[in-house]
Amino acid sequence: MLKKLSFISIVSFVVLGCSATGENFSQLTKPENNMAQVYFYRPWAMLDGAASPTVQINNEASFKISNGGYQLLSLNPGVTTFSVKEGGLISNWRAGPLLINAELKANQTYFIRLTATLTDAAFLGGVSSVSGQYSLGLVSQETALPELRETKNTNK
Repeated sequence: MLKKLSFISIVSFVVLGCSATGENFSQLTKPENNMAQVYFYRPWAMLDGAASPTVQINNEASFKISNGGYQLLSLNPGVTTFSVKEGGLISNWRAGPLLINAELKANQTYFIRLTATLTDAAFLGGVSSVSGQYSLGLVSQETALPELRETKNTNK
């Protein structure tokens, strides 16, 4: 019983300890003059919840995105490539590379969502198998706002 309780405590600490910290999203802001504004966010999910993969913008490492977090970006207009790479040496982010290109326009706001959705889990004795689906893409403001309200700002 003590082993089980210890295991549950450790797993809870790891999953919750790796979630985003910062202020809760409250409202949209206006883009800086002649800049494109991007809310890059990752809704909270159990699958790969402890991982913080690196987000690259135009092939340059920009930030790590935590589970349940968002970053507010002010970018130059034009075609911009967003890609997500593995977290770090001990990361459990299992998705392969994800990439999208977006034509960003000045004075416009965009929403890019990274998701990791649990699709199947099986347990046989002491062995577990978990699988999921990963996605990276532009979403509408109507889709993003309710999800953003559940995230925390991880800008540093």
